[in-house]
Amino acid sequence: MNLKLKLKTLVLILAYIEYVSSFDSRNVVFTIVSQQEPYHASVAKRLKENIETQVWELEERQPKVHVTHEDFPIPGAWTIIPLLRPLVTKYNGSDVRWVVFVESHTAVRCKRLIDALAAADRHKDTMWIGYPLRDDEPTIIHHFTFYEELEEEGGFVYPNFASGFAMRIQLMEKLLDQIERGDRKLEADFSIDPAFELAQLIYGDKTNPGPLLTADPSFCVVSADNCATYPRQFDICGSPIPESSIYFAVKTWSGFHSTRAKVVKKTWGKHVTNIMFYSDKDDPSLPAEAVGVPNTKTGHCLKTVTILQRVVERVRDLPHVKWIFLADDDTILGVQRLCEVLSCYRGGDDVTILGERYGYGYGKRETASKGYDYVTGGGGAALSVAGAAALGACACADPAAPDDMTLGACARILRLPLTHSPLFHQARPREYAREAVARDRPATFHRHEPRDPLRVYVTWFQHHDLPANRNWKDEL
Repeated sequence: MNLKLKLKTLVLILAYIEYVSSFDSRNVVFTIVSQQEPYHASVAKRLKENIETQVWELEERQPKVHVTHEDFPIPGAWTIIPLLRPLVTKYNGSDVRWVVFVESHTAVRCKRLIDALAAADRHKDTMWIGYPLRDDEPTIIHHFTFYEELEEEGGFVYPNFASGFAMRIQLMEKLLDQIERGDRKLEADFSIDPAFELAQLIYGDKTNPGPLLTADPSFCVVSADNCATYPRQFDICGSPIPESSIYFAVKTWSGFHSTRAKVVKKTWGKHVTNIMFYSDKDDPSLPAEAVGVPNTKTGHCLKTVTILQRVVERVRDLPHVKWIFLADDDTILGVQRLCEVLSCYRGGDDVTILGERYGYGYGKRETASKGYDYVTGGGGAALSVAGAAALGACACADPAAPDDMTLGACARILRLPLTHSPLFHQARPREYAREAVARDRPATFHRHEPRDPLRVYVTWFQHHDLPANRNWKDEL
């Protein structure tokens, strides 16, 4: 009897050892952070189908793949934090050990990814893995946060979201417990760079540090043979839209007519057909049109809403115009790149609101349910004519209220979808990690370099905006 009991115990031990040492797709959840806009939804759907096909060919089983806008339609899901609870609730206590987060434009090679996760799983101190990014100096998009205590260890690192990253489910559960106990909370009300802010939340501070991201060479920024994941470029959808189908509305004021507005005229402004500067004073030399709203030092809500109303009325007589691009006078953009990007979206009578997405209120428990997205103004907003008309109906609590946040809150109430593009940038190129900004040809940046206001345009956009290069591309 004792012998039988020992044999049974040995069998159970061996079975447990085999279980913990084996690793396959049953131990993984793939989470595609997606958007409901038709183009992005179709890209996410193709990625899901591709993952399912790969795993079936490898293991003849269906993997667990989620598309967030369908399976977890939670406000702020793109910041990852609101996804933690539903994922832990669904999979805690199951065979799942790791949750992989990817964007819809992330390329995934499942065999290499599962091998990378199996290797990480054997190291119990490895809690999350990805391609590490780091800041060389404090930056505005990261709230000027800098962890000097980590410099000797290589600095504070955060994942390149476009390359994907993976977290142990027990780390997600622990993080939720820490948030609910009040041991972990985001310091800022704004969600700007979700990768940095997630890493910040996990780490906490030097008095009670959480695990830093473990660098894994399988997560890449450029495709190579060893890569399990890497960002795909945003391909043009057919041909670029005609530049003449965009009406460019530039917000300015009379104090900047001879400086910022002149820079626009010298750079991207000379490559567009339909452009108007909206100011507090008329200036035919630009041309600038007074909007009849007193200038304010901050916010500019009433001014922006008034501009939208005027432009929508003006383009009624321009049936070929399908898009309104709302820019600041220090927005720097590539006209050709913008025309390529907009080829993937619906202009005209469809409601499209496109730009760089920020969030407000998602990081704190007491405000998460009231959080909302907004398209940050400095990087520019590409609005279909119908989208501009819808936002033009929004009301401002105060003339100096933040225009982009007010329009975002209004869009939430009106249930107007906002679409994020990582090709639009609220800051200058040097504010971003080199690998992140070089993932693809950008469409916009914001703020001039103080000593050389033309530098960003010349470096990033001028070559593609030259007529000879545009014509050459159109002929391909």
